[in-house]
Amino acid sequence: MNKTSFQDTHIYPGCPAIFNFKIALQSTSVLIVAEFSDGALADAEMEPLNAEEVVVYVEGYTTTKGTKISKKRWLLRYDHAQAIWKVVKKM
Repeated sequence: MNKTSFQDTHIYPGCPAIFNFKIALQSTSVLIVAEFSDGALADAEMEPLNAEEVVVYVEGYTTTKGTKISKKRWLLRYDHAQAIWKVVKKM
């Protein structure tokens, strides 16, 4: 299963993310699992825009502390200086 690990319990601009798979630019979208720092999981879909930008659609989920997070769509961009993907904005 393709997975994206977000480095916090929720997503926000500047939040780092790690993809455990190689992003294929020719694909239109890929079903993935979004994993959060507290261990919570959410169904998601990743759509590559170009070599440095992807859109991630994350379904609603509940953090391990019980906070309900609604479904959202996020733009991520690869940060070459830090060699990591980062959330840019909510779309």
